[in-house]
Amino acid sequence: MTEIDDVLGGEEAWKNVDSTEERCPKCSHERAYFMQLQTRSADEPMTTFYRCCNPQCNHNWRD
Repeated sequence: MTEIDDVLGGEEAWKNVDSTEERCPKCSHERAYFMQLQTRSADEPMTTFYRCCNPQCNHNWRD
């Protein structure tokens, strides 16, 4: 399990999330699942976490 999955709550956290047009930095697939979480203080912007929609890749990254 990756560090990002640990922060987000594991595989269960990725169920029923939406996808968007976001290019994967690993495989260049054009869609990714995403979720936003408040990871810092309330006056900071939310962090967006992505997971590649390509089932052979499933790369995680954040913005």
